Amino acid sequence: MSHLLEEDRLRQLIALGPSLVAELDLDVLLGRLLETACSVTAARYSAIGVLDKERRQLERFVTLGLSDSQERAIDHRPRGLGVLGVLIHDPRPLRLTDVTAHPHSSGFPAGHPPMSSFLGVPIMIRAQAWGNLYLTNKRIGEFTPADEFAATTLATWAAIAVDHARLLADATA
Repeated sequence: MSHLLEEDRLRQLIALGPSLVAELDLDVLLGRLLETACSVTAARYSAIGVLDKERRQLERFVTLGLSDSQERAIDHRPRGLGVLGVLIHDPRPLRLTDVTAHPHSSGFPAGHPPMSSFLGVPIMIRAQAWGNLYLTNKRIGEFTPADEFAATTLATWAAIAVDHARLLADATA
């Protein structure tokens, strides 16, 4: 990757932090995170899976990159099985050339667009998994260690911002 592209990636990562921490609307916060994640990693699709209270499956799944008709065509929302479940049970970055070739891959539901390259990183709040950031279908090549670093940085910003928003909500309740 060229020096100018790396500088742009770093600028985006640094600029996102304060804007996320200032944002108290979770939907807006997650949307900004997903947009930046696609931008800095050249992913076609990004998603955030929010874990349930028991941290066993996904309670919420927010996506970017799918059209409304693609979203409607998908048979069911992810619950955290297959490769997504790997990150739930072992919250460490996971980078794959082909998500369907992973031993825990359970395939995609009916209507799901094809996906190949995959990068997933946990979002940890106070040393506990809150959710995961998922990126798929890098536009050129495969996800790199630099992409993993960028995604991990974004997950850290997300954790700080979500924790901050929750603390403020509790303080004003």
